[in-house]
Amino acid sequence: MLKRLQWRFIRIAMGSTLLVFLFLLAAINVLSYGRLLQGADAMLRFISHNDGRLPDYAQVLSGDLRPEPAVHYTEETPFFTRFFVVHGDGTAVTNVEMERIAAVSETEAADFYVQALKQEKEYGFCGDYRYRAVENGEDIAVVFLNFEPDRRMALNTLLISVTVAAVAYLAVFLLVYLLSKRAIRPMLRSAEQQKQFLTDAGHELKTPLTIISTSADVLDAELPGNEWVASIRRQAGRMSGLIANLITLSRMDEETPFQNDAFVLSEAVWDVAEQYRAVAETRQRRLMLEIADGVEIRGDAAAIQQMLSLLMDNAVRYADEGSTITLRLYVLRDIILEVENGCTLPEDLDPERLFDRFYRVDTARSRTTGGSGIGLSVARAIVEHHGGTLTAARHGCFICFRARFPQ
Repeated sequence: MLKRLQWRFIRIAMGSTLLVFLFLLAAINVLSYGRLLQGADAMLRFISHNDGRLPDYAQVLSGDLRPEPAVHYTEETPFFTRFFVVHGDGTAVTNVEMERIAAVSETEAADFYVQALKQEKEYGFCGDYRYRAVENGEDIAVVFLNFEPDRRMALNTLLISVTVAAVAYLAVFLLVYLLSKRAIRPMLRSAEQQKQFLTDAGHELKTPLTIISTSADVLDAELPGNEWVASIRRQAGRMSGLIANLITLSRMDEETPFQNDAFVLSEAVWDVAEQYRAVAETRQRRLMLEIADGVEIRGDAAAIQQMLSLLMDNAVRYADEGSTITLRLYVLRDIILEVENGCTLPEDLDPERLFDRFYRVDTARSRTTGGSGIGLSVARAIVEHHGGTLTAARHGCFICFRARFPQ
């Protein structure tokens, strides 16, 4: 139980941390790239407004040519800013200004010009170059700015932020792992107290129930057929079953509550089915068996039989009179065990609620049939501890409980 609670706490904490880290990574890198793009576009506008040239720093200082705030213009800006300008009439190139670029030939510049016009956008990308198209009468000038250093900077920012986030995430994991036991200690103490209470109460109640049952047997021998004695025996049996189920639920909190041995499931299912054949007939229910031979499984044979007994007991108790109870065992990738019976249920009932502890659809009928409302909870817990699932589904006037076990 400690391990399960600890790892559940760790999964929740690390999942929340991961979401925060992903948000921060996305925000940092998107904003960083956006700032670089904003700066490049501002520089393109500055170059366009100055007829495809960068002014001297003295002109900028004098205030005659003031760039946008996104452009950090210094004395070195004209020397490290790589760009070129291509003029044309929309179909053919008329002039190429390449004083500020060395890595592009005139032919390549003309190809970039054609590609930019095909995109039909004012701003865009052609390879490693960010461009801006400016139309002035019949002349269409396209300014291309080398964006490759900015992309490299954005990539480095991404790699550094991801590396730092990964190291930080690992550090958070170690801290959460080391502190998780302390964090769940109050919850663990409460669960242990509850488990101890159930175990102690179960053992304390067994003794008076045994005395009551023994006394009822003696009275039944002296007063055969007495309805009050029969009622006492029924209620004592019901309480014994309820206590056994509560103790079983408390065992589920242990690390290894069941054995893990290989056994033939088909034979175990047949044994339980034969026990309920006569019971079903006495209650005017017909039992139909569809059990595949030779199905093997790993687990606790006694626990699996207890689970099936709970499902069969539920079916026999609540199946409509004269209906058919069908027990199936087959293999379809997984091992499937089904118990289906006709049963009248409210239309708005969610079948999953049947697995809630102490939930009963019809309280009055449960008192008559002797149901405690905990059997299906125990059955699901047993299946889940064997790595499977137990679900309930309605098919018209039938309800089917399906246990699925991995092979």
